[in-house]
Amino acid sequence: MKEACRISAADLQHGLESSEEFALVDARREGDFATGHIFSASNIPLSQLELRLEALIPRRTTPIVLCDANDSLASEAAAVMTGMGYGAVSILEGTISAWAHAGHRLFSGINVPSKAFGEYVEHYAGTPHIDPRELHRLMQGDEDIAVLDSRPFDEYQVMSIPSAISCPGGELVYRFFENVPSAHTRVIVNCAGRTRSIIGAQSLIDAGVPNAVVALRDGTMGWHLAGLELEHEQTRRARAPESGSLALAHARAQAVAKRVGVRSATWDEYHAAQRNPTRTTYLFDVRDSEEFNVAHPSGAISAPGGQLLQSLDTYAAVRNAVIFLCDADGVRGAMTAAWLKQMGWTDVWHIRGGLHGARLATGDPPPPCPHSVAPTLAASLIERDGAVVIDIASSKEYRRRHVRGALFCERMGLPGLLTSLAGKTALLTSSDGRLAAIAVDSLARSFPHLQSIAGGTSAWDNAGLAVESGRGNLPDRPTDVFYRPYDNDDDVESAMREYLKWEVNLLHLMEGEPGVNFGAWTF
Repeated sequence: MKEACRISAADLQHGLESSEEFALVDARREGDFATGHIFSASNIPLSQLELRLEALIPRRTTPIVLCDANDSLASEAAAVMTGMGYGAVSILEGTISAWAHAGHRLFSGINVPSKAFGEYVEHYAGTPHIDPRELHRLMQGDEDIAVLDSRPFDEYQVMSIPSAISCPGGELVYRFFENVPSAHTRVIVNCAGRTRSIIGAQSLIDAGVPNAVVALRDGTMGWHLAGLELEHEQTRRARAPESGSLALAHARAQAVAKRVGVRSATWDEYHAAQRNPTRTTYLFDVRDSEEFNVAHPSGAISAPGGQLLQSLDTYAAVRNAVIFLCDADGVRGAMTAAWLKQMGWTDVWHIRGGLHGARLATGDPPPPCPHSVAPTLAASLIERDGAVVIDIASSKEYRRRHVRGALFCERMGLPGLLTSLAGKTALLTSSDGRLAAIAVDSLARSFPHLQSIAGGTSAWDNAGLAVESGRGNLPDRPTDVFYRPYDNDDDVESAMREYLKWEVNLLHLMEGEPGVNFGAWTF
């Protein structure tokens, strides 16, 4: 197989500053990526390439530059990509160190472009905020206030501000008028830290709601650091709008989109663009994931608006590609498109007319993969033959839920572990089974006793079979993925302070970095 060519840091800078389509991919584990990476890089770990690459880089002729930290991962990733049919893959000569030696910064953390944009918005828009202690004081009085938590519902359930209602960021304008009927209600938007609080509050302000709107300074982390009590496992959710509230939300969202210069398209125009072999075209359904699972446009990727903005680099790896956004109401797509425009994404379209005219698909599970067994059969293999279950989900997913007795193992460590099991039947699982099926397919010839559990841990749990949570055989400090401050077991407050300081500093650190294109500003 032909070896990928090498490019210099200067060539990479030219690519980042051009208007041509281009993808920069860091192939390291997420935990390693978070220790320092190039600002504009998308992280696709080598162990997940087959699972994620086609969604992130759908066009196989897209120019791709791979980078790593001198551990040969880029070369291995290039071989996998070439085997998948990608024909324009190169590697950064000298690794990310060469980028640093050329005078550029390396950034810690994840989702850095989106986080930096949040700080940019607060600085240039002057997004107002409220201190946690001041909010707590207001809660003790008679003032009419509403606290809207802009994170996804599962994050909200982990920890929330007392009285807060779950209303994910992309849903804020859509659900606002139904849930905050009085113009006299003071509205506070919060997230875990800063970004989604800022973007959420500014979304409502830009939409011209008549209420006073502020972001909670430093979110639930700031609340905790102020010594205030958080709630857990709450179920309060903002209601979907009735016709009158929806009409108000639609008018406000369309006004924002028009002011920013968002263009709209029909489904026929989207399909015409999608057939263009020279351009990468993304289709994101920005509704709530529960709505997406009922039915969605064929080929669409579920990307709830708030999360798309929060972590754009994990959805769209190709710079200067075409993005189409769809929804069912003309509110969520328009608002999300407006923010993408202001992030500097020039070729973004909102599909008008909702889902009318779309080719709809359902959220049905994929067909069973070769070398897979149903959960009930897997359970009997464990009971009868002593089969060993190996979980290759992330350490965070494993700690949250895994098959009882399952061993945790990163995908790249599987050959060593399987060799040590000396011919025992091994059952591989992951959260939904897809990564496990891919791994089994790649190892089946070398390890004939290896099978995957169809549907993964979710299917096992849904079958009523025993699961457990906890550390199991995890290492003391897993580094396969990035751990947020509140994911840690110790030094939580110190980690929170460092994280919040890191977010604030991004505004200064990103100045002058190639590929930063915030600027279509309308405040």
